[in-house]
Amino acid sequence: MGFPSLYIQGWEILNLLPQRMSDHFECRRAAVIVDPAVEGIFSTLQPHPVLAFNLLKFGGSCTRREVNRLCVLARAQAPDIIVGAGGGQALDTAKAVSLELALPLVIVPTVASSDAPTSRLIAIYDENHKITEVPTMKRNPDLIYVDTSILIKAPRRLFVAGMGDAFTKRYEVKQAAANTRQRNYFGGLPPELSAALAQCCHQALMEHGAAALQALDSGVPNDGFDRVVEASILYSGLAFESGGLSVAHGMLRGLTACSQTHAYLHGELVSYGLLVQLHAFHYDPPEILEATRFLKKAGLPVSRKDIGLAAIETSEVMQIAELTLSAPYLKDSSQPLTAKQIFDAMLAVERTAGF
Repeated sequence: MGFPSLYIQGWEILNLLPQRMSDHFECRRAAVIVDPAVEGIFSTLQPHPVLAFNLLKFGGSCTRREVNRLCVLARAQAPDIIVGAGGGQALDTAKAVSLELALPLVIVPTVASSDAPTSRLIAIYDENHKITEVPTMKRNPDLIYVDTSILIKAPRRLFVAGMGDAFTKRYEVKQAAANTRQRNYFGGLPPELSAALAQCCHQALMEHGAAALQALDSGVPNDGFDRVVEASILYSGLAFESGGLSVAHGMLRGLTACSQTHAYLHGELVSYGLLVQLHAFHYDPPEILEATRFLKKAGLPVSRKDIGLAAIETSEVMQIAELTLSAPYLKDSSQPLTAKQIFDAMLAVERTAGF
């Protein structure tokens, strides 16, 4: 099991970032890969006597071309450390640059839209927004720095998507543990702690999700908001990386191959994928209903219509099912599914979407 070296979460703490970095790393120059939408937050940082930030604008999609472009720019600055700031794809791009340049990595999420900040995994897409490779850093990010005063200003849809991504983990870790052939992302059997973290993540969402959304809508922080941020970014990431994934995330292989889904977020797609997983593994109807209700109440997808796929042909549904099974953690399974089972589960989701 692996962990980030340091996780810091708090309200209005961004100005302390340069000092925190100086305290924990030998660094004088930081290359900051930043989403242009949040570039302004770094221009307001107070100058630090030792550490200088050089901003590199993220191009909008984590592709191999974008990673190579930023590697060239970063090398020219001769940095001691890489900082990634923004949403999931900006952070994954920073991870890839850190890996290529063999430099320490600081992650500054500006939205809680997924657990990408915590993980070693890097999702790289092609120009058509289809996942093409998932390389892995040698270790988790060295510092994850979460300023909740920034996250509370992010669009509601992004925060809700992060809740959806986190919500899948209890079920995916449980399913991965039942697969006696599956190893986690560190090459070992899932420790009990991964299941405990997944359960803590689930509990935080169920107990504090409504309060967190209330804080987001009002702009006034509360304990529920802090708890859900921690669950969505930290618990969720630790749980899946040490516990494993299943159909919910495997469906990204099939769903992202459909251009209609490109307008939807990672957390939205895996929320739908979770319901397919629950049907595919024949969970009890009350548990499926509980999950469906939670997702629908939060504003997350519970049917193909909710992710732009209402009008697809039967052959396209089967193609999604077949591509889903190409996910590595579904290929070598002691509980193998067939494309027909995924296909049938997708049809079952449509029947229960209206509950």
